Amino acid sequence: MSRTRPLNHHRLGNLGTSILQSLLNAPPDSFCGITQFIACVSSESSERRLKFVFSRYENVQITRDDNVSAIKSSHVIILGVDPSQIEATLSDIAIIEALRGKLLISIVAGWTRDAIERLIDAEWEVWEGIRDQDTRGAWVLRTLPNVAALVSQSLTAIEDHPSPTFPPHFKDIATAIFTQIGKPMSIPPALMPATTAVSGSTPAFWAIIVDSLIDAAVAVGLPRKVAQEQIYQSMRGSAEMLQSGIQPGELRDMGTSPEGCTIAGVMVLEEGGVRGVLGKALRESVTVARAMGKAGEKGGEEVHVNDTRKI
Repeated sequence: MSRTRPLNHHRLGNLGTSILQSLLNAPPDSFCGITQFIACVSSESSERRLKFVFSRYENVQITRDDNVSAIKSSHVIILGVDPSQIEATLSDIAIIEALRGKLLISIVAGWTRDAIERLIDAEWEVWEGIRDQDTRGAWVLRTLPNVAALVSQSLTAIEDHPSPTFPPHFKDIATAIFTQIGKPMSIPPALMPATTAVSGSTPAFWAIIVDSLIDAAVAVGLPRKVAQEQIYQSMRGSAEMLQSGIQPGELRDMGTSPEGCTIAGVMVLEEGGVRGVLGKALRESVTVARAMGKAGEKGGEEVHVNDTRKI
C-alpha cells in the first residue's frame, strides 16, 4: 500500500472533526498506510473553523464544495453527511463515478448498507444500465461511532459480514481507523439499529444524569466546580470497576450498608421508578432508530415486540 494513501472525510461535521483529530494524533503507521487527509465541508464558516483547528498539520487539506475532486484523490472515504442529505449526495453521478471500487465508510445513523448501495446502484442503472460486480460504485461499510470520539473513547460498531465478496483488507482498514478513536466492535447487521441508540444515545443520557447529580450536590452546599470533580471521578471510577468484570448489582451492594446513606438514596431511586424510566427512554431511542432505518428500506424493518410504539 502507498504510504500516502489519502483518507477523505466527506462533509466533515462535529463527529467527523473528532475522528480526524484522533487520527492525526495517532502514530503515523497505525492505519494501513493512510497518512494524508482531505476534509470536505459545504460552508465558508466550517472551512474557516477547520483551517484554524488543523492549521498545524501539513497532511490535512480542507476543501469546500469540491467533493468530487477530493473523492477522486482518495482511496478511503468516510461519509458523514446529515441523514437527510444522503439521497442528494448520492444522486450525483460524478460522485458515484469517483467512488468506483473504493471503500466508502458510512457513519450516518439510520441508513443501512443495503439502502446506501441501492442509491448507488440506482444511479448506475440510470446511466449505464444494470451494472455487474465489476462496475460497482463503491464497497460500502456501515459503522456507528459515538460522540466520545472527541476524547478517543468512542464505542464504534462496525457491521459484520457486509457482503460475501467484501474485500477483507477493507474491514482491516476500518478497524484500524476506529481503533484510534476508541474501541471498535463487530456487530451483526440485525443489531445495528439497536446499537444506534444503545451506543449512540446513551452519552446524552449519562450527561443528564450527571448534571442532575451535580445540581443536587450544589443544592446541599458543594461549590459547583467541586461537585463536578467529585461526580465525574465517581462516574469514571464506577465505569472502570464495571469494565473490570464487577456486575452492576455487586457494585451497588459494595456501597450499601444497613441504615446507611447510600441505601437511603437507592430506595428513593427505586420508589421513583428510575429503572423503568431509563429503560423506556432507551427503548424509545431504539424504536426511533428502527424507524430511521426504514428511510431507505423496501418495506422497512419489522416492529420489535418491545418497541415503545407500534408503528
